[in-house]
Amino acid sequence: MPPFAEDYDRRVPPAGSDIDGANASAARALATGDALRALTVVGRASGALPLALRGIAYAQLGDLELARDALERAAKQADDRRLLARVRAALVEVALGEGDVARAAAEARASADELTRLGDVRNAAMQRLVLARAEVLLGRLGEARRAVAEVLEVELPPDLRAVASLAEAEIATRALAAGDARAALSRARPALERAPNRLLAREIEALETELSRPVARLESRGVSRDANLFAIEDALSGELLLVDACRRLVVVGRARIPLARRPVLFTLLVELARAAPRSVPRDVLASRVFEARRVNASHRGRLRVEIGRLRRLFDGLGIELVATTDGYALASRREVALLVPRDEDDASRVAILLGDGATWSAQRVSETAGISKRTAQRALGDLVTTGRAVRIGSGRNVRYHRPGMPIASRMLLLGLAPHVPQEEHGDPS
Repeated sequence: MPPFAEDYDRRVPPAGSDIDGANASAARALATGDALRALTVVGRASGALPLALRGIAYAQLGDLELARDALERAAKQADDRRLLARVRAALVEVALGEGDVARAAAEARASADELTRLGDVRNAAMQRLVLARAEVLLGRLGEARRAVAEVLEVELPPDLRAVASLAEAEIATRALAAGDARAALSRARPALERAPNRLLAREIEALETELSRPVARLESRGVSRDANLFAIEDALSGELLLVDACRRLVVVGRARIPLARRPVLFTLLVELARAAPRSVPRDVLASRVFEARRVNASHRGRLRVEIGRLRRLFDGLGIELVATTDGYALASRREVALLVPRDEDDASRVAILLGDGATWSAQRVSETAGISKRTAQRALGDLVTTGRAVRIGSGRNVRYHRPGMPIASRMLLLGLAPHVPQEEHGDPS
């Protein structure tokens, strides 16, 4: 886009119309992801349209405060219903970028409906992709998929199809469906070739890199290997008995057993899985599970109780906890594997949790990672400092999410325009 540039794409600006010519050139610069060029062209021209173009350029560069200021001034000056609707749509994306996710989701729905009523089908579709991004941040991947599917049901220009395919890829990545993500990216690239955009090109390349980059380790029978998203997807297929120490759950067949709120059982299972099929001595288990320096009869009694609880949890799943002469062993008809963070520091464990794309509170991170809230806050602070997480909100509403999402706000309404062939309109420079 930008959201109101399409009117300028249908004709060469008339001779002598310097303002229209500047607006059209700025819109074409934004269409290819060149926000700095757009700012240079539009300059400090007054009026609703130049202000809106300037706001979009600021947003594309990530300066949301300047973007909001310019867009709000544009809204006050706009005397055209479609222009006003498009400016409001851009403000929805700014709200999303600033972290007001629930409000942005509601306003994106209303904005899409308004744009549809005004006959702006293209930007209505863009707003549904904004809604999809909000649903990802809210942790509702199913709703996000439905929003993107609704967009893809209609005929789309190539740049919008590329964005929609990229949105599909991101959602699949957050769901650890690396194969689906790769297929979506393969659909995005041909569309992007027909409507080049440097922002989209960078995001596609970044997501392709993310798919193949090792993010965890798989341990089985004493052997450890790096695992990228494809390896993790394969491990989660149900063929293994997978103890996922990154998210604290067990995957066996179609069953998913969360253990984030049962730390003793989880620690016990990790120790047994790491040793499988060998047994672990009782006193070693008790020492590690209960963090006891000296194991006594009370610890051994507690261990028997926890082993019983674990047995009941796995009843009917083809998993046995076998008592041996000196301890216990984990026996399964499926191969046993343990998925662990590549690095054992708290920040690395928390970073993996943020990989689902949702916004996380420090309390939820604490419960899922099995660490104290203070440790979670410290780890999240380290991730923010190093650029691996983004902090949004204030007070009790502080949330964290990972940065650089391909369907972040500036990648949608704020960064795209219909491709304008140079031979038709001339060089925008």
